[in-house]
Amino acid sequence: MAPSVSTGAATPSRRKGAAAGVEEAELLRGRNAELEREVAALRAELGAARRRAETAEEAEERLCVQLGEAEAEAVEIARAYQGRVEELDRELAAARAARSS
Repeated sequence: MAPSVSTGAATPSRRKGAAAGVEEAELLRGRNAELEREVAALRAELGAARRRAETAEEAEERLCVQLGEAEAEAVEIARAYQGRVEELDRELAAARAARSS
């Protein structure tokens, strides 16, 4: 048998392999484009979630301020009420003392 010499010409099996490689590359490009669209959508979703979180945090801060103001007002009302009760208690004690004498 004589040694075989390659002339560099593409054989049918090489052409099939090259076509498969091109097809695979196209599939990968398509998949890559699909993944890039998904990433873009996820980034947009993440941005929206961050904006919602910032809005919620700002609302929480406003509510905390309002709660603090409401608590301070409640303390003032309670102190005024307690003062009025003590004043009425003194008046009642004076009235009882005056009636007893």
